[in-house]
Amino acid sequence: MTLLPNNAARAVLIGTATYRTLNKIPHSYNNIRGLAEVLTAPELSSFTPDHVRLIDDPATPADIMQPLKQSAEEAEDILLVYYSGHGQLSGENSELHLTLTGSEPEAPWSSLPFPYVADIIKQSDASTKIVVLDCCYSGRAHSDLMSDPLQLVKDQLASEGLYCLTSAPKHRTSKAPEGHTYSAFTHYLLDTLKDGVPAAGPLLRMTDIYGNVRKRMRATRFPLPEQCNKKEAGDFPLVRNRAYGASLPEPAVPELDFSRSRAVVIGCSAYGDDRLQPLPSSRNDALAIRRALLDATIFGFAPEHCTIVLDPATPADLFGPVADAADDAEDLLLVYYSGHSAFSHPGDLALLTEGSRMGRLSYTAAPASVLAGILSESRASEHVVIADTDYGGRLSDAFSATRADIYTLCSTDRTSAAYVVGDHGAFTAKLLKTLQAGIPGAAAHLSLIDVFSAMQNSDGSPPAPFLSMSGTSKIRCLLRNCSDRTNTSAQHSCLMTA
Repeated sequence: MTLLPNNAARAVLIGTATYRTLNKIPHSYNNIRGLAEVLTAPELSSFTPDHVRLIDDPATPADIMQPLKQSAEEAEDILLVYYSGHGQLSGENSELHLTLTGSEPEAPWSSLPFPYVADIIKQSDASTKIVVLDCCYSGRAHSDLMSDPLQLVKDQLASEGLYCLTSAPKHRTSKAPEGHTYSAFTHYLLDTLKDGVPAAGPLLRMTDIYGNVRKRMRATRFPLPEQCNKKEAGDFPLVRNRAYGASLPEPAVPELDFSRSRAVVIGCSAYGDDRLQPLPSSRNDALAIRRALLDATIFGFAPEHCTIVLDPATPADLFGPVADAADDAEDLLLVYYSGHSAFSHPGDLALLTEGSRMGRLSYTAAPASVLAGILSESRASEHVVIADTDYGGRLSDAFSATRADIYTLCSTDRTSAAYVVGDHGAFTAKLLKTLQAGIPGAAAHLSLIDVFSAMQNSDGSPPAPFLSMSGTSKIRCLLRNCSDRTNTSAQHSCLMTA
């Protein structure tokens, strides 16, 4: 795609700024005008003013649906729909609703269900449909636009594409800083459209815009935007790139940023069942792993983002902190466990707690299948589970059914027992040695596969570590290389870059 939108392009910009019962959002009034100014500026884009509709303070669903339907029917080239206002979750399935001036928190019938909007957008004959939502819980829109099975079939048979850019994940609220002209997300969106992206081409595609907005917002405390791209609609250019041709600095190793990552470290050393031998090494393992996670030369987690759980008494004590971290993590969620494990029922490995009883594992142990369920609901882009326990390889069996991207690094395969050497588990001692020494000659940042390979080749002592990947995990850098000799010129595909 090399052309900007043509005369068959339409844009509908909706802003609800005034509310009778909800908090007012004056930013919404400014947001839609700032975006309209960019879209109709001849030096930036090619929308004609007559084809950009502004809808201020809609009072009824018809105030949105009627002009949207008309624009959707007129559009042949591009249909752009933008909404700024409160977003609410309503109904049994927590459906996204766009609020109106008279919307009330406990009255879902007073707002507009987003699926109605999505249906109109999907029915348009526009070759490219772009949806931008600046509202709380806007990430919910991705499923309304993309997941209808019948529509998925139609999309596969048709040439039209659909792109959705949202200001916040489905569980997070958006921010409108007091005293600022625009909301946080739209501020960075407009800055990107006006300033351009030096590394991009002469025209800015939606994916270029998303990447730059997300990069700018990483340095803030605001939620990070999300995108959903279908039929390569994200390749559609929206504006000219003012920064095209600007000189770029020499490529540098990107900085890893763990501010949006979370870790939970669990060590169970004491057990109430006489058949379970105490494991003081597990407590030592957990404390040492947490120190490595806080070490800025290796990881660099903030203390408040790295929870340690020692001798959990019940499965709830083990899973509760993991579930909390799964709600907060956006980049990486790392879970470490050291302790005994057992089979709670055929094929399911259970992590044991202080209160576990070998004769009553079904309700006193922590099944890996429950951990898999927590990870599948996590908002993190990547998950790493490290376990120093017997038969650890069986964890990957539980994770294989999830759609989450999960690396599993364990002390043993599915059939072998773990070992204790001195004050630490043999596996954890080898892992700590690898993290603290680094890998000479490797890249400045390491993936978990790098660490696994180094552990395999270290001294050949048992047990042999076990690594598996579930979901669509990409091989990405997750930690820093502590070695004095690193290859800084190597290509980096980092999960967390500042």
